[in-house]
Amino acid sequence: MMSGKVGCLRVALSLVKAASSIGPVALDDIEQRIVQSLDEKPSSSISEVAARLSINRSTASKYLHVLKAKGRVDCRQVGPVKLWSVGGSI
Repeated sequence: MMSGKVGCLRVALSLVKAASSIGPVALDDIEQRIVQSLDEKPSSSISEVAARLSINRSTASKYLHVLKAKGRVDCRQVGPVKLWSVGGSI
């Protein structure tokens, strides 16, 4: 069984590869909106980010993992929930 950090990193790297095929405009727009949302309200759950941006929870999760792989956001596990913030603010 994979450790949590290694598994998270592998998922994030595969998502970066998959997301690169979407194109820079769509990717940049969603990424910027997520980073801005986390700037305004750090330590947010995936569900909170998704609700604020009116996007699907699955979409928010995928983009957060892409941003984590790029080093733009960080997360910390608090019980069953991952709380996300802009890189370096956790």
